[in-house]
Amino acid sequence: MRQIVKYIIAKIHSLFHPRIYKQMDAAQPIFILACGHSGTSVLLAILDSHSQIQAIGNETQILQFEQNSSIIRWKFHQYTRAFSAPRWVEKTPRHIHHIAKIWRTFPTAKVILLVRDGRDVACSIKKRYADFEKGVQRWVNDNEAARPFWNHPNLYRLKLEDLQNAPEENLQALCRFLDLPFEQKMLTYHKQKRFFYAQKIRYSEGDNGETEHSQRRNWQINQPLQRSKARWTDEMNDTEKQIFKAQAQYLLEEFQYVRNQDW
Repeated sequence: MRQIVKYIIAKIHSLFHPRIYKQMDAAQPIFILACGHSGTSVLLAILDSHSQIQAIGNETQILQFEQNSSIIRWKFHQYTRAFSAPRWVEKTPRHIHHIAKIWRTFPTAKVILLVRDGRDVACSIKKRYADFEKGVQRWVNDNEAARPFWNHPNLYRLKLEDLQNAPEENLQALCRFLDLPFEQKMLTYHKQKRFFYAQKIRYSEGDNGETEHSQRRNWQINQPLQRSKARWTDEMNDTEKQIFKAQAQYLLEEFQYVRNQDW
């Protein structure tokens, strides 16, 4: 019954406001997808600093829970109706499992697939959930979900490490994909305070529950980009290395992080 009510509301809204939905399509919505713990929050903040893009400052999870395109469009309109910029960007890492739904709902949408070294992702997830193998499996499963779309013309694959080590070059390329001019202030995004996840900008280890994790994420998006650091070299033990190689080595090679198992 609840779904029926939402569908009726969405359809009535689209019938009475057709211009709004035409504008949404013409605006080429931008979606940032990735396996979690891959740096999507920082990329969201960077794009939010562009004069022609405005970010939805939280993970909507809309595509995870809604199937009907009319409801999805209506819900995104609720988030973006007061935006002043011509383009908007949303990031929910779990939406990586719903790429086809994005283009079914927004045919002109631009999708950015952010990839991070799976060894660092697994270590980060282990730090949060105390489960290294969970991190390995998630990195494989999430990236495999995106594989059928890797060559789609409206999908751009970007390595977090490339963005960290050569930000201007990679942001220029990303802007070309988005059909937007590069702006220097994208490099100084951190000078504009953002409160996407918490009310304060305060460092936190992020280990103790969702509140502390949110504080850590909010601190991260207000820091400048740091050069890539391979945390796995200090944090992975020999057993974990063997687990990773058994389950995810092939993908590590495919993303060109390594050439073989000699690491």
